[in-house]
Amino acid sequence: MYHVRELREKRAKLHEDAKAILKAAADEKRELTAEERTKVDAIDADIDALKGDVDRLERADAVEKQLSESRGRRVDPIVTGDARPDPNLALRAWALGENASDEMRAAAAAYGINVSSKELDVRALSVGTTTAGGNAVADEMMRSYMEILKWYGRVESVATVVNTTTGATLPWPTVDDTSNTGRLLTEGTGATTTTDPSVGVINLASYKFSSDAVIVSMEALQDVSFNLAAYLGSALATRIGRIKNTYFTTGTGTSQPGGVQVKASLGKTAAATNAITLDEVIDLFHSVDIAYRSAPSAAFMMNDAVAAYARKLKDSNNQYLWQMAVQAGQPDRLFGVPVIINNDCDSAFSTNKRLVLFGDFSKYVVRNAGALQVGRSDDLYFLNHQSVFLGVQRSDGNLVDTTAVKYLRTA
Repeated sequence: MYHVRELREKRAKLHEDAKAILKAAADEKRELTAEERTKVDAIDADIDALKGDVDRLERADAVEKQLSESRGRRVDPIVTGDARPDPNLALRAWALGENASDEMRAAAAAYGINVSSKELDVRALSVGTTTAGGNAVADEMMRSYMEILKWYGRVESVATVVNTTTGATLPWPTVDDTSNTGRLLTEGTGATTTTDPSVGVINLASYKFSSDAVIVSMEALQDVSFNLAAYLGSALATRIGRIKNTYFTTGTGTSQPGGVQVKASLGKTAAATNAITLDEVIDLFHSVDIAYRSAPSAAFMMNDAVAAYARKLKDSNNQYLWQMAVQAGQPDRLFGVPVIINNDCDSAFSTNKRLVLFGDFSKYVVRNAGALQVGRSDDLYFLNHQSVFLGVQRSDGNLVDTTAVKYLRTA
């Protein structure tokens, strides 16, 4: 199988091949021949297929990296005067509950973990803190959780993320000063005029998101070659990341997060109900204030089906403007701006669909309240010799400046 980088380079070369065919026809001031159209369409299909392969390989690599990491490569969580047991044994002790071995129980006791407890708070390691206790045990789980969450939490990956220790309502101030300017004063004239920015507040709550049950066999829990922390972290992140992203994209804001697609402002309405044009995407781009569209966090966001459509848009010289990413982990670009693929965005080319978002996504704020909580049940699948784990995270999200992100919708 091709390495990810080789796949990206092959995809970029195919893109250049298609551009060469189009350029030849444009230079000769003629339409594409039937053969050329067939060839370009085939190249486009290959490019789309390669993109899917790249995405799948990168996701698999991220998971494999976590699952295959040996205990010898993990960083010792706490520095003390005496040797500490393997934190993975302590986590297994909690996961196995009453079925834990004496060695596992001793490890759990060393980290202050109550094996009989049905819940475990998962926090990242407190570096240099000798009183972190059991928090260090789940450090690898949290690292795996955050790594996989990046793939599925498309909005959260580009948003401003705030972590709080409690779930109390968090007032977040909003300021819109884009239309205000200073003034020119003559010599000796005092500054007597004041212009206040538009100031408001958005209250961020702490809605509960669940992973649903993750089932693990007792044999896997007892097997030292099975990286339990990485497995649970990736499994919980995949599920919680997906459901959080759905609400961070399409949530109404009433008893649930406010989705960026819902809270964004109208930037451009397309002329058609079933199509968008390059000029309309350009109008969307310029509908966003230059202070926002010039920000490092400015990006396009769209469903993969819409991206496939937008990638085929051409300028007056019959040239594609879509820029393929060659470097692994980097998104494709449009007008030099990253394109974030979010499959929770609208995808249907029908009436009044918000097909393309553009703006400064750092103005979307995600609030995570407290640690990821993992619960264990030894009873539900007892007859199958399995344990059940459930992950819960309390979060909220909202677009704190609705002019920072705008959308292009169909008529």
